[in-house]
Amino acid sequence: MRPLKIALLSRWYWEENRRHASTGGAAVRQLAEAVKALGHEVVVLSQSVEVEALERVQLDAMEVWLSPREKRRDFLTSIRDKCAKQAYSHRKVYSDAFALRDFLARRGPFDLLWAQAEEPDGLVAAVAAYKLGIVVPPTLTQIQALRYRFDHGVPVFNEKPALSLAFRHATRIIANSELVAHCLPHYAGPHLTVEQLQAKVQVVHPNLQRQFLQAAEEVSSSPVPESHRVLFFGALNEGKGALVFLDALLKTNAAKRIGVFAVMGDFTENNPAFARRWNEAVAAVRGKLAPAQLVLLGKLSPFEVIREVKLAHVVVLPSLFDAFSRALVEALILGRPVITTDRVGAWPLVQEHACGLVVPPNDPNALARAIDDALDPAAPYAANAQQIAHRLLHEFSPEAIAHQLAQHFDEIAPSS
Repeated sequence: MRPLKIALLSRWYWEENRRHASTGGAAVRQLAEAVKALGHEVVVLSQSVEVEALERVQLDAMEVWLSPREKRRDFLTSIRDKCAKQAYSHRKVYSDAFALRDFLARRGPFDLLWAQAEEPDGLVAAVAAYKLGIVVPPTLTQIQALRYRFDHGVPVFNEKPALSLAFRHATRIIANSELVAHCLPHYAGPHLTVEQLQAKVQVVHPNLQRQFLQAAEEVSSSPVPESHRVLFFGALNEGKGALVFLDALLKTNAAKRIGVFAVMGDFTENNPAFARRWNEAVAAVRGKLAPAQLVLLGKLSPFEVIREVKLAHVVVLPSLFDAFSRALVEALILGRPVITTDRVGAWPLVQEHACGLVVPPNDPNALARAIDDALDPAAPYAANAQQIAHRLLHEFSPEAIAHQLAQHFDEIAPSS
């Protein structure tokens, strides 16, 4: 494939990661893999000084262009943002559009514009740039997660008008799971039919992380799974279904025998109310179980995570919503069956390969039954997970995903 010059519009997505002390976002890691594998050139438009070095590391020391309007919150900018909110139904767009115009004019021409849509600022800024006297190259956006719950299809932040505008002008939309792709028709409107929107949407799953692959290579084939050991794998928050897991384990037959329930993960949100409910639930469960049956592992290193997954008889990921879930794929690659919900983007893998069970979200009774089913010695799920492990390792490798992304780059970029 021919090398391309790509403009990566990246702002709030990276700032979110910085606030949460993350080391980078999945979308940019995917782009970095594609760039390194296929020789593309990427120039990053950023509006936060703090993330410049982070982006430079993630993109392998490629050029990062920093907007001169970084963090400028003067009177004129606030007026522009108010105008942008009226025109595009989202704030902080107009000043982004000015920065984008300057960036494209100074560093162009570009073959395509990659815009993050974790929040719609980037795409809407790209659209607004048309009104500022510069031609924007074909735009590809990746939806890593839609930041709202799908209750009745109503977004929490009322972002539908902004995203509808952005999706109308995007050349191609990359969703990271079928679950997310199926929710996008909600954004169709008078100027973009459901059919037109669906024609733009393609699914490219997130790749496995190098850190996991390296740690997995260092861990030997042992330890073997312990009989009746159940592992909750996820952060301690409501979205990951941690409380649902605690509620379910008391309803299992395994809890009446010698089952061990391990919880791997730690709090990821400043939510005192949830922490209080969690601690109360843990105390209640421990009061009804043998002392060694509930093990709180906390946050572990990648090496320790892999060891705990291998020790488990079954891995439970009962998220109320998860756009994809690399943890699910990692558990399968390590040969362990998975119990998850139909609101986790990777759940079709479990169903397709019969390597676990899929239950409704927030249903502790169904989850308890699934745990007992998976612990049955006659259940085929563990054998099926071990059978597909090598295949999934190849399908979700950084190289495989990079070539999928590169194909989309090549298809939407105009021929030279």
